[in-house]
Amino acid sequence: MKRASPRPRAAPGHSRPRASRARQRQRLIDACISALHVHGPSNTTVEKVVAIARMSPGIVRFYFDSKAAMLVASLEYLAEEFDDRLIVPVAELKSTPVAALERLVDLYLGPEIASARKVSVWYSFWGEASSRQEYYDICGKRDARFEALVRELIGRLIADTGARHLDADGIALGLIGALEMLWQGYAFQTESAIDRADARRRCMAYLRSVFPAQFAAPAGAPPRTGLPPAAYASAPLLEAERHALFFGSWQFVGLDSELAATGDYLTLEAPGTRALVLREPAGGLRAIQNSCPQRPHALVMHRAGHIDGFIACLVHNLRYDFSGEPQGDTPGGPLARLALAASDGLLFVRGPTDRDPAPPAPALAATSAASTMRLVAAGPPRETDVAADWKLLIERWLEWPGSQPASPAAPGVVEFAGDLPTSGTWREQRYLGLARQCGTTRWQRSYIAPNQLVDVRPGAVQVLQVLPLGPGRCRLRSFDYAPAPDGRLEHGLACLAARLGRRRLAADVALATSVQRGLESPGPVREPVSRVPAPLAEFRNIIARLLPGALRHPGDSP
Repeated sequence: MKRASPRPRAAPGHSRPRASRARQRQRLIDACISALHVHGPSNTTVEKVVAIARMSPGIVRFYFDSKAAMLVASLEYLAEEFDDRLIVPVAELKSTPVAALERLVDLYLGPEIASARKVSVWYSFWGEASSRQEYYDICGKRDARFEALVRELIGRLIADTGARHLDADGIALGLIGALEMLWQGYAFQTESAIDRADARRRCMAYLRSVFPAQFAAPAGAPPRTGLPPAAYASAPLLEAERHALFFGSWQFVGLDSELAATGDYLTLEAPGTRALVLREPAGGLRAIQNSCPQRPHALVMHRAGHIDGFIACLVHNLRYDFSGEPQGDTPGGPLARLALAASDGLLFVRGPTDRDPAPPAPALAATSAASTMRLVAAGPPRETDVAADWKLLIERWLEWPGSQPASPAAPGVVEFAGDLPTSGTWREQRYLGLARQCGTTRWQRSYIAPNQLVDVRPGAVQVLQVLPLGPGRCRLRSFDYAPAPDGRLEHGLACLAARLGRRRLAADVALATSVQRGLESPGPVREPVSRVPAPLAEFRNIIARLLPGALRHPGDSP
């Protein structure tokens, strides 16, 4: 049998003696921390430290020049431990600020860092910091690193949620204050008396009060059944919704077929988007900002029409070609170009955005279904002012049965599909019969976050946009299209489809208005009688991330 090779010996005077010295030095530091916990910096002596370490007094001089050097080394050890066990692992989670903040709370309040022994040492050194600059430097640098980390995580979370009304410095200061107060309690308790679970609960309750959708409620807490009533009539929340959800979103503007000739145009106004889409001489389409650079009025006022030669601002004598380039003596640069996307003949525009990454262009099952029809506009878009918050109409759409989120490649899209109902009024039964004769009873809907619904059913295509006007008020815009007439049967189907679509829309408006009135004078809070569909729950979660702390749900922990 082959004998194992002997373990190589360390060179004399190198690894093993060095490791032994490091262990002895650390043993003295640990003993010094224990002595500081019991006696404080002023009353800690070398004799007390070596008594705890069970070492001879003379050996201290081998590692430290003085008692003061030993105290500074002990404080530096605690600061390095804080960095290694909290700052570094939490910083590695910066890209996911929710997970990073949860980890930060766990580590800051955990026994490895926040033992009664170590916490009391930190505070005892702070008591001496005014007279010892080295103590102040070590403690101050640790606090500065920690404060910067908390501030960065809160800032990232605000950016991710789009809640620009929140102040990162104030929220970070509140969290640090809560953690420090809990640490002070640790310093005056024995280890067995510390309730770490309760301390964590209190810190997470603070974070949840500011970011209710990001931080889950503890087990046994009352379930969230919806947004608080104030969320449907809040001016600060509405402003946050405009910036976080509407600005930079894709908005429907019309059909490609509506722009047949060079100079034909469509315009659109929505929060964060004022667009002019027109056919260029080369045959392509271009979307530009429909706003005068001198004063922000619309260059083209009508919804649709034709432009000959150039785009003009008659008020300020400015002229631009179809690509937005200035002409003649017009000063300044070109008109801003907007993103334009075509989805099976349906055109969408997107205003300027600072989102990273920018939302992808819509890819919808409903537009694929619409592409089989030769659509023509059934008239100009119809607009209805609604005495209800815009979210109530969206929630009504997301309650439709059979809803399924689209693939991860199409975020913000929810698909609905099913057959026409087989029961209903005489008119609905007649519509179903005509649809069967025409060869399809399929009904397809695609919701596009944050505010649109593409509804495709036999004989009609309807695109709905909900635009917020103010707290508790919105405007519903309806684009109605029908297949080109192809006989009496198809014509009758289109007429019934349009009539039923208007009735359904009127019912949705009446329901939203009624719900708004009910929210303004709410009765007792009750549990829902049926499960909330997943797309509706996710929509409410998105809104909840924007809620100011003052609008937290009554069921949340204070």
